[in-house]
Amino acid sequence: MLFSHDAPFLVITDRVILDKFLTRHNIDCSVDKILLMHKIADAFSKIPYENLTKIIKTDGVMSVRSAMRYPDELLGDYLRWGTGGTCFSLTAAIIAVYNACGIEAHPVLADRHYGVDTHCGLVLVTAAGVHLLDPGYLLFIPTLLPSQGKTSVDTGYNTIELVPLPGGEKLELYTVVKGNRKLRLVYKTALVSAERFEKAWEESFKWEMMTYPVLTRVSAGHHQYIQGNKLAIRTDEKTHRMELTTENEIDYIANNLGLNREIVKKAFGVIKNGRH
Repeated sequence: MLFSHDAPFLVITDRVILDKFLTRHNIDCSVDKILLMHKIADAFSKIPYENLTKIIKTDGVMSVRSAMRYPDELLGDYLRWGTGGTCFSLTAAIIAVYNACGIEAHPVLADRHYGVDTHCGLVLVTAAGVHLLDPGYLLFIPTLLPSQGKTSVDTGYNTIELVPLPGGEKLELYTVVKGNRKLRLVYKTALVSAERFEKAWEESFKWEMMTYPVLTRVSAGHHQYIQGNKLAIRTDEKTHRMELTTENEIDYIANNLGLNREIVKKAFGVIKNGRH
């Protein structure tokens, strides 16, 4: 029996879109569940983290709830335009795909330095244990939740450390780059209700990042990150930084991150005109 959430933003309703996504990434839902868990995670690693579609949709609707991009829309746009989403929409979409393929998945919330419930990830419940994924933070290696002691994950361009706090209800995430260790967020590992997840998602539309482009993706061991007009390309050996003109930034996003050029230009038009 397949596990399924009741909330519409955690479910895929368009089977055609789901089948196209699975076919593109050569995913067979009938294979061993542990292999399937990794295959789906790897497929989502190809989807960029980006807020351009969020900026565009927010500009065209009257309410925040109408601007939320559900799994059908996010995956359909990815297949058509190469776009992605931000942490909440990506998390909702990957949960929906896992559940559709017979793997139980649930959202979890996290606190950043700027606020409570300002980030999210998901946990996967399998016979091998409970695994953590975080598509917003580019953690696409299903990682068993540690009960004691830290767990380290080599992403290819940095190391992620997961450290459980006393009581077993919270989990710190650190990044380590060339020996520089920094606390990034704290997960609350208890499963959250759909209502609380939705509320946190709605609150994300108020963030400052809605006023400038934010995009990131890992490809061939290179972490590409854009914030505003600043680009950083990081490997395990070095980081290259530069500032981009608007024209060069649009070109870079289209040519290197794979987003449809017209979508990128439309988002930059919204930002330029001060509507966000």
